[in-house]
Amino acid sequence: MIAYLRSLLPLRSLRSKIFLLIVALLLFIAAFVMVVSRSDVTEAVSTSEAHSVGNAVDLVRRDIEARWAALLNDKITAVRGGRRQLQQLGGTVQSVLMEFAEQASRGTLTEEEAKITARTWINELTLGHPRYAAIYDANGRVIASGDRRWIGEDLTSLTDFKGRPLAQAMYDESRALGRGFAMYRKPEPPSLAQAEGSHDKDRTPGETRYAYFGYFAQWDWVVVVSDSVQDVIDQVEMRRHQMNTALRETLSELTLARSGCMFILADDGGMVAPPPSATGLEDGVDRRTGLTLKQTLQGITASERPERLDYDDGESRWIIEAVRFKPLGWTLAAVVPQSDFTAPAMVLLHRQALIFGGTLLLALLFAWMFAIRIVRPLEQLTGYARQLPQQDLTTIATVPDHIAALPRQRRDEVGRLAASFLFMNRRLRENIGRLMQEASTRERYESELNIARLIQTGLLPAPPDADTTFNGTDLYALMLPAKEVGGDLYDYFMLPDGRVCIAIGDSSDKGVPAALFMAITRTLIRATAEDETDPARMLQRINNRLAENNPNMMFVTLLLGVLDLKDGSLSWANAGHPPPAIIDAQGRARLLTGRSGPACGVIENTVYRPLAARLDSGEVLVGYTDGVIEAAGADGGLYGERRLLTRLQRPAGSSAALALGIVEDLKHYAAGAEQSDDITLIVIRRP
Repeated sequence: MIAYLRSLLPLRSLRSKIFLLIVALLLFIAAFVMVVSRSDVTEAVSTSEAHSVGNAVDLVRRDIEARWAALLNDKITAVRGGRRQLQQLGGTVQSVLMEFAEQASRGTLTEEEAKITARTWINELTLGHPRYAAIYDANGRVIASGDRRWIGEDLTSLTDFKGRPLAQAMYDESRALGRGFAMYRKPEPPSLAQAEGSHDKDRTPGETRYAYFGYFAQWDWVVVVSDSVQDVIDQVEMRRHQMNTALRETLSELTLARSGCMFILADDGGMVAPPPSATGLEDGVDRRTGLTLKQTLQGITASERPERLDYDDGESRWIIEAVRFKPLGWTLAAVVPQSDFTAPAMVLLHRQALIFGGTLLLALLFAWMFAIRIVRPLEQLTGYARQLPQQDLTTIATVPDHIAALPRQRRDEVGRLAASFLFMNRRLRENIGRLMQEASTRERYESELNIARLIQTGLLPAPPDADTTFNGTDLYALMLPAKEVGGDLYDYFMLPDGRVCIAIGDSSDKGVPAALFMAITRTLIRATAEDETDPARMLQRINNRLAENNPNMMFVTLLLGVLDLKDGSLSWANAGHPPPAIIDAQGRARLLTGRSGPACGVIENTVYRPLAARLDSGEVLVGYTDGVIEAAGADGGLYGERRLLTRLQRPAGSSAALALGIVEDLKHYAAGAEQSDDITLIVIRRP
């Protein structure tokens, strides 16, 4: 019938659509009345079965909670028992230390002899693997340990499970309360790791341990008795396996309704208690969503009351009630076929057809008249809206009288729509005017930034003529700012005594403030070099000038060097800047270690330590900013000094080729990622 009416009334106007909408609504009501009896019966049966299934899910959930609570209680009991043993052993160790201290106070031993005897006793004390005793001082350094690898190690870098510094936190707690307890991961001793050449990120986290800490006030020591928690972990895992087995056996014997079942899904996708294989649930896919049963259940978040889902694998339609048990990362699900609910309801279908016919005719006549009343003002608004693109939106609007009167005449949605059109017209003209003004302002700002970039580029020296300016020295430098202007700087120039002064630095912040600070710094370098050639004293004078009036606490990391082209001697100083690299004649790259002091502009009157090196004939000195080693790749990792040194071990024929090759390697590593910091390089090869 709807198709027939659509052929008579093409859907080209709102009037036709409203008319057909009312027809469709009446047909829907008729169909609803015809199936309501069947729906009532199905609803009653479904409600009863769903209530039973919900009760079963709740009982199993409570059983899991009880088993989990018992498991946690066993774990807590085991840990508390271990803590009591550690406390007793700690008290014994402290009693022996007290005896040594009393011998010193009686004069039997000197205090130093008593301490040595106490440490020797701790070192040889055997408490049974993996338990041992240790002592560290107020500075966090181990002075005695049953695990002798840790003697002399610094514990200040270790943290407990709460994220606190282990040594300091336990020192404070035991000093205040007399004792303390903590859990932590015990890695390899730092000195052993350094001796093997491993970095922090390569070190394994170590075993989990818990320890008693007691304060020995006589000598300001902290006594430690440590033990591994692996036995507790193994015991908990065994109990958890037993719990899983018991639940699997219980659920395999449980049947819901006529053919329903219950199972448990873990967050990792594994089945703790799988459904019967005859149901085919594990291999099926919901034909509506394209998701497997496991993927569907992974979206369950309800933890108190079960969440109800429909699942259709193409062969059967299932009703699922699922609840999540967060402590174990489990989802408990009960599934019952839809056919178990709908079988009793197939009787009443044909009661209201005659009444619907007369009602439909009256409704159609009313719908046609109602549609005409609604559509007429909408057609007027449509004509007004079509004229808007032809108007000059930068001038004041002229609204026709019949459009302006609609909000007053119509107090319904049509009137509000007309008011919205008028408001839109007014705001559109205001926004266009504002956008034009903003576009003009933005163009002026971008033009000023381009000029600032040209000025900043002009401040930096151009690559020199190696054959005439620097006695054959191959020198090249570049700067790639992350924004329109950058905060990095480089400079090189000849000193009156014939030596070459080179500089590279990185200002704090980004953009225009950093560019201004960079320009000031470069000016100070040139001005200072007129009467001072020692890099360390130059840094001191530059630092004092930058720190004089620096309310925003800006600073610059700076590397200054003075190279004698005749004998290759290099005097340099480093103010918080990444260390430069040297490539020898065989192509081996190394970093020049040493730091003269903090960044310039932070602390006034700082004395910078002079540094010295030598650049033999054919060797290359490479300076860079942190924009090189901290360039981020597509995976979020940093370029790093190791990759830079590897790249430098393949030097190009010239300084320019080497610098540009590093830039190309950075672009390849970034893989299209946005540049986050300025990149600056200066390369000088001694002839």
